[in-house]
Amino acid sequence: MFHSSLKGQQIELWEKRTVVAALYEAKIGEEEILRLLKKYCHVDNEEALNIFQNERFINAPCRELEQYLLLEKGYDNEATDLFINKHAVRVLANNPELSKLTPTKLYAVAKEHKEKQSKLND
Repeated sequence: MFHSSLKGQQIELWEKRTVVAALYEAKIGEEEILRLLKKYCHVDNEEALNIFQNERFINAPCRELEQYLLLEKGYDNEATDLFINKHAVRVLANNPELSKLTPTKLYAVAKEHKEKQSKLND
């Protein structure tokens, strides 16, 4: 009964992303995340895969980097958001392999990107 009532409701993209983030953080496997996303969020395989890959290659590494910047590097919230959105997301989008880096190493790569961008703008 409850499941049928969900079928009529449109699930927002941010809700789908939140579901995937929680499952990914809980170390649920890719195939199971995709299956659950398709079953409960009523998405096709392509959309499910797209949401999952964004989580795996961009969102999860950025959340880890956010914690590193706030707790280890002393960035404030605004500087953290700016750095991640302007530099980390770009390097991750251009090279998904960077998502495997530790937050410390990802910070170094994103900082290098920031420095290159600064030189281009000078």
